[in-house]
Amino acid sequence: MSRGVIGWIVWLPLLVSCASAQQADTGGAIASISAGGLFGLGAHGSVDASVAAPVSKHFMPFIDFTYAPLTTYSYTYGLNDTGKALYRSYMLDVNGGIKIRFPAKKSDWVPYVGFGAGALHLWSNTNMSGFGATANVHTSHTELAGNASVGAIYYVTPHVGLGIEAKGYAAQHNRFAQATAGVFYQFQ
Repeated sequence: MSRGVIGWIVWLPLLVSCASAQQADTGGAIASISAGGLFGLGAHGSVDASVAAPVSKHFMPFIDFTYAPLTTYSYTYGLNDTGKALYRSYMLDVNGGIKIRFPAKKSDWVPYVGFGAGALHLWSNTNMSGFGATANVHTSHTELAGNASVGAIYYVTPHVGLGIEAKGYAAQHNRFAQATAGVFYQFQ
């Protein structure tokens, strides 16, 4: 047998025995980081950080931060296309809400649904040059956005695990979805 197989035979029972999930614990905090993508504003990568505080077996308030670079492109303008410009746009979402957990006694998986609201901030920057001049044009706006999510976390150990989530956003001028996968740490 190879050393890898022997390692799994030795360590797997230990990992399984210490993996009793703390899915119903309260009084601590769960910090997570994840990466994924946005869909509906085009398809763009995103990063997410979240902190949640389980207040009961089923209810977990959270605050979530999402950042995504949206669009970057260059273009030419003017007579004979002698002017050049670079356009970049970004999104930052800060929201809070509640996740409703559905823990099971015999599983390390904890599915949940979540509902929240927060500030969705979009901004763009255009750098232009040509015709003997340069200019920078900045625009931004912030709007209230509601969201709903469905996801699950999986406890690898009593404090560390993996998570997946799909979230839909609705704001006055923007509707989009986000899918993420990441890791979490549960403090006690």
